[in-house]
Amino acid sequence: MIIATCEVLLLGLLITGAVHDVWFFRLPNWLTFSTAVVALPWLLLSLPSLPPILLHVLAAIVMLLVGMLAFRFQMLGGGDVKWLASLIFWVGFNLDFMRFLVMTSLVGGVLGVIVLILSKVRPGYGLKDGKRHLPYGVAIAAAGVDFWIRRTQLGQALAALARS
Repeated sequence: MIIATCEVLLLGLLITGAVHDVWFFRLPNWLTFSTAVVALPWLLLSLPSLPPILLHVLAAIVMLLVGMLAFRFQMLGGGDVKWLASLIFWVGFNLDFMRFLVMTSLVGGVLGVIVLILSKVRPGYGLKDGKRHLPYGVAIAAAGVDFWIRRTQLGQALAALARS
């Protein structure tokens, strides 16, 4: 029951983060904090021992450090970096790590094209402080939903229902 609750909360946080970023171009600290906190019981109950859990912690730290470099060079916003790290805490160091990053990048590219087109229709969309902003939380959330469907018990059950 606790695992299912964590999984439902994660899905809700993914949807909330995407919508919030589209409207406000900001990912709040409560979102990143909640995402990481909800991962704790899920990891403790889903993984067999401490070493795999520590790999998840290491993956989140690595993502945070790489993200801080991206933030320093204005490639990502601070909220994006923190949310990526908290979601990587769920994902861990495995092939899903790379899939998550590739999925985020691909969806981010499509999102960039959409925002460019949208800026022609609504010239002020995404402009803040004289710069055009990309709601990258949508791309992060899309990769999170991909992970949720493939790796959580509820996601796999819903995928099985959809296939039958």
